[in-house]
Amino acid sequence: MAVPDLTLFNRMAFALDNTTSSLQQVQQQMASGKKVNQPSDNPMAFAQASVLSAQNSALSNDTLLGQQVQAQLSTADNALSSAANSINSAITIATEASDAVTSTSSMAGLGSQVESILQQIIGAANSQYGGTYLFAGNQVATAAYDSSGNYAGDHGTNSVTFSDGTKVQTSFDGTSIFGDTTSGIIGTLTSLAAALNSGNKTAVAATLSQLQAGLSTIASARGNLGTAMSSVTSMLNNASAESTTIQTSLSNLVDADVAQEAAHEQETLLEQQALVSLGSSLSKIPLVNILA
Repeated sequence: MAVPDLTLFNRMAFALDNTTSSLQQVQQQMASGKKVNQPSDNPMAFAQASVLSAQNSALSNDTLLGQQVQAQLSTADNALSSAANSINSAITIATEASDAVTSTSSMAGLGSQVESILQQIIGAANSQYGGTYLFAGNQVATAAYDSSGNYAGDHGTNSVTFSDGTKVQTSFDGTSIFGDTTSGIIGTLTSLAAALNSGNKTAVAATLSQLQAGLSTIASARGNLGTAMSSVTSMLNNASAESTTIQTSLSNLVDADVAQEAAHEQETLLEQQALVSLGSSLSKIPLVNILA
């Protein structure tokens, strides 16, 4: 009776196990498109890929937040642009009303127009983005002003910080930009409307320099917003470029070359078949022949 040689069979079994394991790994890589699916595939590559994935995730969060902040700042800038247009209209009215030929009745009509402009300014100051009042300081859930121009916010500000350290202000102290019933552009428009309604040309003329000052304040605020928006845009551009670099590095670390793996699969299948065939042949060799 033929007795198989146990040493040869142990070696054969070991080789076959290794080949089978290698084949399973290749097939898994082809199915997933990844050559590193778990730490045991390549501990160092898996660790590096984990770090890169975390970095890329942070960049993705930055991008989403940055886009939101861009929209928020754009809304604030649109509000300031609208306010500037309204102030220019008020300057035109005040200039007209200061003219000696303007009648008292005409001044009263202009007063109504200024009252309307005041409400436009208050509306701009109460601008929101996503339910957040932009010019109410830290009181972002509360309208910054009531209909008379009284300030309901506070003097704080909110900001966001991105993963690269970029910090951007996202809410603003309304009184520093628009003032209130006794100061700033809101106070000036309140005084202008009163002067027009009472026919006081001297008081009307006195508001012109204050209107120009309010216009300068708005322009300065828009300049600060422009700087902030530039910072966000720069951050987003850098995040996009860095994310592309990271994704390339990740691909090099973990992505499988499908064509190469397909060839490897065929080689491993042939090796497995050869080992199975050889094992079958060895089982038929008598021990006495092996020892001869």
